[in-house]
Amino acid sequence: MSLGRFVERHRASLLLVSLFLLLFGSRALLIRYAGYSTPFLDEWEADGATLLKPYLAGHLGVGDLFVPISEHRIPFTKLAVLAAYQIAGYWDVVLQMIINALADSATVVAVAYALSRALPRNWAVAAMILSVAINAVPYGYDNAVLGFNTHFYLLLTFSFVGLWLLADSRAWSPRWALGVLFAAASSMCLASGALTLSAAAAAQGMQMACGRRAGLSERVAIAALVAFSVALISIVPHVPVADELRAHSVGQALVAFGALASWPSHSLLGLILFLPSAIFVWRVFAERPPLSDPRWFNVMALAWVVSQILSLAIGRAQLPLQTRYADILLVGVTINLVSAFWLFQWNAAQPTPKPWGRLSLAAWLGLLALSLTHPQRHLPSQIEEWRTILAAGQSNVRDYLSTGDPAFATRAPAREVPSYDPGKLRELLDTPEIRAALPPDLTGKAPPRLWLEAVKEFVLRAGPVWLGLAVVLLIAVLASGTTAPAAPRTRPAPRSPA
Repeated sequence: MSLGRFVERHRASLLLVSLFLLLFGSRALLIRYAGYSTPFLDEWEADGATLLKPYLAGHLGVGDLFVPISEHRIPFTKLAVLAAYQIAGYWDVVLQMIINALADSATVVAVAYALSRALPRNWAVAAMILSVAINAVPYGYDNAVLGFNTHFYLLLTFSFVGLWLLADSRAWSPRWALGVLFAAASSMCLASGALTLSAAAAAQGMQMACGRRAGLSERVAIAALVAFSVALISIVPHVPVADELRAHSVGQALVAFGALASWPSHSLLGLILFLPSAIFVWRVFAERPPLSDPRWFNVMALAWVVSQILSLAIGRAQLPLQTRYADILLVGVTINLVSAFWLFQWNAAQPTPKPWGRLSLAAWLGLLALSLTHPQRHLPSQIEEWRTILAAGQSNVRDYLSTGDPAFATRAPAREVPSYDPGKLRELLDTPEIRAALPPDLTGKAPPRLWLEAVKEFVLRAGPVWLGLAVVLLIAVLASGTTAPAAPRTRPAPRSPA
């Protein structure tokens, strides 16, 4: 089989692979440049003091996996930390970063594909390429270079698997139950994951209003989703320290909501970016498509993004636009992009298309591009500052381990010492279990598994290779004839009970 025929036959799979490599290659470059093997800030307390220390002392229990960190219970992140420790033989935050990059890249590509199913093939390809390219810019750089932040990526993974299963499943079916399980699991990533079931309930309520769900079982199922979500919200821990970051009035919450919904724009003008999605939802409601229509997933995804923005606006109103939330907000950018493309091709397909269709799409894309440049301007200096801080912290931790100089604890937190509490960090570093688990870069010992170090080094050094391969595959796919991955076979909509 010739190479051209191979590409033609497997273009859908090659498109997904190329987009995955594009995203992973960008993450590899970032980790190699700004990622350090020394744990940083929350990692010392969350991973070291409350997880690895009791684990290595032999008294870590299952319940310890659910001990909250701030308002969040993150058992999946803790399991990932333990798995990385077992694989590497030491506390390896760089391995955690690589694992996170793999999970994030796969999830972003999968979400882009799922949302783009609402579009015709060529438009779907364009939407997927643009959304992945936007995600490749390290807006959420601190998540990428903190091994501890696995939960930010798993929130997306669990939430969107759950939404995928719930968007078109019959109430109480095995697929519905599995969707509920994944959606509920997202609450064990970040506290805001408790709202995933609420987003699903809102979209299913719209389906019922459109006549696509009916009967007592469907009504009870939607009520169960709401009740389950309320129960998950009720068990979110109350942390007095976090009260300082909450909205203290409706006005503060609205201001924070506007700032988050306008991102990446720095003004409320950015709210226009959600206009295509609002019209998209209105068209779906007007057309009342069957449950098998892929647009229902987009509606449910939009409800999820709005719920996350609402959660951040209430819980983090004083500092709403932290870079760690960029990965959540970028999902909204993808949804809006798909909606804008859908509206344009929908208008073009009308018997009398509106003459302003092209101009509207061009103006919207121009606003998006202009808005994206605002946070991009600050990224180089922010990443460089982060890198400088981590380099100084690693050097000072290494010096303390070799000299025991107590002056280490008197320096400025998070600048020269990679912890909010230098005194507690000193105590932790003096613990035999933690000292034995520290990375070789700090202790000077030989790595336990040289082959793993070689693999990590190759994966990160090959960042330009992954990007180059991604571009080559993408060019080959586009040259062989644009196509999008085929949508899965749809099941007929459930019949309304007589």
